[in-house]
Amino acid sequence: MSNIQLPDTFNAMAITQYGGVEYLQSIEKPLVLPQQSQVLVKVISASVNPIDVKTRAGLGLVAAKNADKLPMVAGYDCYGVIVAIGDKVNDLCCGDLVTGMVGFPLDAGCYAQYVLAEDNHLVKVAADTTLDIAGLPLAGLTAYQGLFEFGNLEAGQTILISGAAGGVGQLAVQLAVLKGATVIAVASEKNHAMLMALGAQRVIDYNELSQFENVGKIDLWFDLVGGDAAVSQMALVSHIVSVVTVPTLSAEKICNMLKPKGTLAQGMLVKPDHVQLTKLVDLVEKGQLRLNISKQLDLSQASYAHTLVEQGKVSGKIILTIQH
Repeated sequence: MSNIQLPDTFNAMAITQYGGVEYLQSIEKPLVLPQQSQVLVKVISASVNPIDVKTRAGLGLVAAKNADKLPMVAGYDCYGVIVAIGDKVNDLCCGDLVTGMVGFPLDAGCYAQYVLAEDNHLVKVAADTTLDIAGLPLAGLTAYQGLFEFGNLEAGQTILISGAAGGVGQLAVQLAVLKGATVIAVASEKNHAMLMALGAQRVIDYNELSQFENVGKIDLWFDLVGGDAAVSQMALVSHIVSVVTVPTLSAEKICNMLKPKGTLAQGMLVKPDHVQLTKLVDLVEKGQLRLNISKQLDLSQASYAHTLVEQGKVSGKIILTIQH
């Protein structure tokens, strides 16, 4: 199991009730040892995702499903060291450095000093990997699955990525370029130079709707924005072969709107995948996939991190560092 002396309790940042950032509060939890295929990770860093903020505010499926389970420790992404393993764990050992998407979607828990995880949800990382790697799992898997599992993107095709300057979007641009696709990125003008540097062949300002009228044939539209904005943009494009839309609340509306056009449209929900995450980690470690990290904050500043995300004052991921 473990030869390391473990504490009886640990600190975590939990959603104590739905609402403002003041309800993301420090709590103490009893330490539970891993069973069977579980491992216990001593967390070094976690990352803040938009779904964390949405859930804390009481919005979406995760909030609805967990309404009677508060307080709920937030966070799905972690980087840390394994300190205990269950009896059926074979490929991971105490002392391994790992990263992964843990407990998605209903059992978050990475805003904490320790988190239990299924062994196949974690990937070993190199000893010199930085704590920024915690920004990869959820966003990277969303991008990878949206492009290649749901979208079946192939080399030579043209992909349009809306919300391209966000955490998922920037990774999606890079992955599509690596695949050999022609990338049209949609973002505010201030982010155009950055997206061109990542390999996008064309960048559209989402404020200029007329630019969507002459994009030509789009083999895959990877929609990270959703809502009325996505509907307005897609209505102006004459030939869209397929659409993968990530925001869940507007997925049905978008799919129904596109049916008369003969467009194959579908929503998606990211899931853990050990093989895919291993590929993504390898790309990061080889310098072929770049993470956009806005800032690092201490776990105690998680409420401030949520405020920054809600106010749109960060262009990259926020990493939470955990003290022990």
